[in-house]
Order: sequence, then structure tokens, then C-alpha cells
Amino acid sequence: MSEISALSPQKVWYFFDLICSIPHISKHETALADRLAQEAEKAGLNVIKDEIGNLIIKRPASPGFENSQTILLQAHMDMVAASDHEFDFLTTAIEPYIDGDWIRTRGTTLGADDGIGVAHAMAVVTDKDFSCGPLTVILTVDEEAGMSGARNLDAAHLQGKYMLNLDGSDRGFCIGCAGGLRQEFTFIPEYVPAPADGDALKITLSGLPGGHSGLCINDNRGNALKFIAEFFDQQPEIKIASLNGGTADNAIPYQAEAEVITTLKTTDLGNLLAAYTMLVRKDCPKAENMSFTLTPIARPATVWSEKFRTELLSALALAPNGAMEENEDFGIVKTSSNLAMIRTGADEILVRTSQRSLDDQCRDDVAAMLQNHFALFNATAAPGDVYPATTPKLDGELLKRAVECAKKFNKSCKPYAIHAGLETGWFSVKNPDLEVISCGPDHLDYHTPYESLNIPSVEKFDIFLRQLLCSLA
Repeated sequence: MSEISALSPQKVWYFFDLICSIPHISKHETALADRLAQEAEKAGLNVIKDEIGNLIIKRPASPGFENSQTILLQAHMDMVAASDHEFDFLTTAIEPYIDGDWIRTRGTTLGADDGIGVAHAMAVVTDKDFSCGPLTVILTVDEEAGMSGARNLDAAHLQGKYMLNLDGSDRGFCIGCAGGLRQEFTFIPEYVPAPADGDALKITLSGLPGGHSGLCINDNRGNALKFIAEFFDQQPEIKIASLNGGTADNAIPYQAEAEVITTLKTTDLGNLLAAYTMLVRKDCPKAENMSFTLTPIARPATVWSEKFRTELLSALALAPNGAMEENEDFGIVKTSSNLAMIRTGADEILVRTSQRSLDDQCRDDVAAMLQNHFALFNATAAPGDVYPATTPKLDGELLKRAVECAKKFNKSCKPYAIHAGLETGWFSVKNPDLEVISCGPDHLDYHTPYESLNIPSVEKFDIFLRQLLCSLA
């Protein structure tokens, strides 16, 4: 166990430290789910693992609370894999450390999204000394890469009136979220023999802040794929052999790299890159740490034809991206698109995007716009996972109780909606009578290597969560 396991509340930090020690990126949550199941069984609880890998843990009512209704606690087990260096998320544990009032890691995502939600749920459900009504804990898989866990969860596990989704923040209570859609576009590259003259280099763009492609989409953080495509589009003499960038569909890309051959002198190329960087920073202040590096590489045998080079770079540079419409009621982005990833293979080049909206029809309209755009450049579209929006409800009894409880602890209790996907959309579809709010401790820079978790807020949220469960019982 690491140093964080000694923090208070000890039970919450024990579970969070355990979660960090077991690799658990999207679609690879089995080892973590098995260990959490062992912990629940050790506490004498009924544990179900469904066919897709979701974990359902049921705890009966404490003595005196037998007539209370079941409360659902929900979080997701998977995390986003993003790092600023080579890091094998499949085999290597996250190494959290204490930095004042914050938990951080050394250049990788922390996984507090949503590991801390899982830890809070496990701490409560396994605590034999805590008295409350019956609880059902639902820990899902694959939230970050398609929400297949929530989408395929049997509605029978959602029996109850109230659900606390622990994938929120301490800014108040989230009562609405965006629906989303992911798409993959396939380009068939046209290669020609590489020129005999010129230097073979890898050009790497790095240093952008990145961020959650919903929550941060309106922050003008810059998009690495856009920037590198725009630069190459201005320098047709640079021959391109490959282009890769981005880390996840739901993360704003903060890095990209290309293998190229160029007759430009290294100093001249460096000057061009420096001039372009200055122009970017002028329009995008949050790109202050953006930089390019040049690395000699083995000479590629082929490069893109001029025709294909023009097509692909234009498709990237001109792709609709960023916030597109505002929601005035909540003061947030309503509809957006994120140009997320590009991967070069021998026979095809894949570009991935994600679209979001608080209105499902608007989400679909933007997705269709992206399909039409990439079709202009001879790419074929393959729509991926879709998840629904959650319509905000301001008059629910659960929200009323949560606000009353929060005021007692001087906790922020403002209802809000977010331009991001939560599994609550699927749960509301499966049980339309379910009242859901999302909440959690203070947590910053999701989906980036700078992710951090506030230590005092974890204890504050643990106290609030227990008091709310008692109030609802």
C-alpha cells in the first residue's frame, strides 16, 4: 500500500489505494472487479457479476431500517489512459503521491475519475458499523470508452427510487448531462516511393493542456491534431509518411507526431515551427507550453502521395471542432464535437471523433455533419457507441434532501448540468421513475496527465454521503 492509505477517512483511502494498484483502463477492468468482489464477499455481502463485467453488490438494511427503501450507489471502474511519457496502463500500477492537499501522479492520469467514486461506494457498503437502509452498489465497466456497462445493465438491478451517481464533483449536484456519439472515419492512404534526398525526421508536437472533451471543450485549450495538420498544410515541401496523435475519444488531444522527409535544413524547419508556435499562442493563450521537437529516424520507404496528403490534411484542418451551441438555462455548452485521434496503419488511417449535446437530436445532427464533411475527402464513416442525455429535473425529492443535507455541512448544493456524458442517461431510460443526482469530491484535470484529487474534500464528501443515506432512510 502507498502513503495515501493512511489518510482519513481510512476506509475510503484504503480502497482508492487498492484501485490505483490494479491496472483498470477501459475494457480491462476484470482484475479490479474480481478484487472488489472479494472485498465485498469478505464483508458478508451478496455479490453479482453480470455477463459484461458489471459488479452489483447488495447490502441488507441495518437493524431498525428494515422498512427503508433501497438506495442505489453507482460509479464506474474504468479509467482513461493518458500520460506524458511511455507508460503501459495494461500492466503498470498508478503511483499516487501526496502533494500538500492534493493527490497526484507522475505524468499519468490518476484514475480518480471514477476510482474515488468506487472507493466511496465500497467504503460505505462494507462498513459494518454504519447503519442505514438497504443499499445496492452498481460498479460498471467501460464508461469511458462507450458506456457498454451501463447500456447492457439489466434493469432489474435498478429497482429503487433514488440513485446517487458518484461520478460528480463538489461544485453541487449534477442533475443533467449531455448525450454522446463516437465515430470512426477510415481513409485509404495512397503511398509513393520516398524521395532519395532530404532528412528523415519525427516531428512531435507536445505541451498542450488537453482535457476532458466535454467539460473543457469551450476553454480554447488547442487541439494537437488541428495544429499539426494546419502546419503541414502550409509546408507542402514536407513529405509525410505517417501521422499519429490523441489518446482517447473523450480527451482533447494534447500531442501528435509525424514521420516525415524534408529537404529543409533543420535550422530552417525549426524556425518555421517556432514561428507557427508563436502564432498559435497568440490566438490560444493556453498553448503557452506547446512546443515541437525534431528527432532523426530511419528513412521511411514510402510517403503519402500529394493528392492524399492534401485530402487528409484538409479533412483534419477543416473538420468542425469545439463548442457549437450554448445552453442559456445552465450557462454551459449545449452541443460540441471533438477531433480526438488519428492512427496510421499500413493499409488504412483511422480518425476518431466524438459529438455531444444536451439534446439527442442535436447530437445526431452534428454527427451527420461530421459524416458529410469527411465524405468530401473520401473517408468512410463507422458510427460507434451512442448514449443518451439526461434531462434536468429540478423538482425531485432526492435533490431536495441532498440540498438540505449539504447546507448542514456548508457544502455546495447548487443544481447544475454538464456538457459531458454520465451513465445516468442509460439508467433513466431503463427506469424512468428513477431520481438521480451526481456528486463527489473535488477533482481536477480529468483525462490528462495532470489529474489531481483534493484530500480534504474526500473526507467532507464521505461525511455528507453517510448523512444523506441516513436522511433518505
